[in-house]
Amino acid sequence: MNTQVASQDLQKKITSFLEDLARETDQARKSEAMQKYLDFAGRFHKYSPSNIFLIMLTRPDATQVAGFQTWRKLGRYVRKHEKGIAILAPLTQKDDPDDVNSTKVLRGFRVVFVFDVAQTDGKPLPPTPEWKSPEKNAELTVKLIRYAESKGISVTVKELPGEIQGISKGGAIEFSPDAGTKTLIHEIAHEIMHRTEGATSDPSLREMEAEAAAYSVARHFEIGNLNSSNYIVLNGSTSDSIKISLSKIQEAVTEIIGAIEISMDE
Repeated sequence: MNTQVASQDLQKKITSFLEDLARETDQARKSEAMQKYLDFAGRFHKYSPSNIFLIMLTRPDATQVAGFQTWRKLGRYVRKHEKGIAILAPLTQKDDPDDVNSTKVLRGFRVVFVFDVAQTDGKPLPPTPEWKSPEKNAELTVKLIRYAESKGISVTVKELPGEIQGISKGGAIEFSPDAGTKTLIHEIAHEIMHRTEGATSDPSLREMEAEAAAYSVARHFEIGNLNSSNYIVLNGSTSDSIKISLSKIQEAVTEIIGAIEISMDE
């Protein structure tokens, strides 16, 4: 088989994988379990990056945080003597109090306290749909690390806080020892897709693109138990966004697969 035919076959395979992922994402979003969880998650306040940092500094193992009254509305109660996590809430005021159409302007911040679910008791929460992909391929992991290093990207295996499986830092990846091989592919995809000039700054789009690329590479190398559709839905993306970013994802997948297969022939 010549190189051109092999390339065409690979592109067809990648396109098929991404079509499968788009279909699985639609199915995941429509599932009863996911609908219940999304409804539950939608009741939580969206925290700013600075407040997320404060939460992680105070309680690195936090998984779901909310204020005292929010937990009460969800049928849960903060236990006595639990210490709250201090974050900053914006103080806004209408520019012109007498004008109903006046825009609100930021006047400052005040300290408020939130609590992690582990600090509460009460009504059971809906289970989080499985999004981790724990399957490991030791040989592939080694080759992925070598590929990353060949592009000037260091990979460090270390314990990470909370539910974090991997982090892309721009020239460096931190990778949990508990994470599967697909997670390493995901972080490498971030490095080659999102650490370049002109890359999207939309967090949900970035996560979708990296996960779609990781899913396709993992499928190609026959890694199972991927749960990528749940991950994409939980990060707020849709099957339509996969289709919009199709060519960008294909390019990243082709690069990673090509580099790994060359190293396997050496």
